[in-house]
Amino acid sequence: MAEFRLMHLADMPTNPMKGGRGEQVRLINADCGADKLDVHLNRLDAKEPGGRYHHHSQADNVYIVKSGEGELVVEGTAYTIREDDIIYIPAGQKHSLTNKSDQKFEIFEIYAPAGKQFDFVEDD
Repeated sequence: MAEFRLMHLADMPTNPMKGGRGEQVRLINADCGADKLDVHLNRLDAKEPGGRYHHHSQADNVYIVKSGEGELVVEGTAYTIREDDIIYIPAGQKHSLTNKSDQKFEIFEIYAPAGKQFDFVEDD
């Protein structure tokens, strides 16, 4: 059973993202006992190559933009998202995210459900 945790962002593990996009700070996930939720902070480098167009068949996705500006494509429509924007992407909707700006782009990402119910289905 999961236990209560109080953590500090600066103390959380950071991993490089695939494709040289930046880094990911893992916050809430199976490592701390959360089997239904995943929360992380993506720090996308300026002009990074962008994420793959994909969907999650069961997991809803939430983005909360901490700083910077990025381009989000959902079901073929492009949106510019900025600091303090909150985005909800229901399960099944195709999407991708890219930092096309000259500044670092930081975005909190939440998946639910996570764990065994989470998948990443490429749609390219």
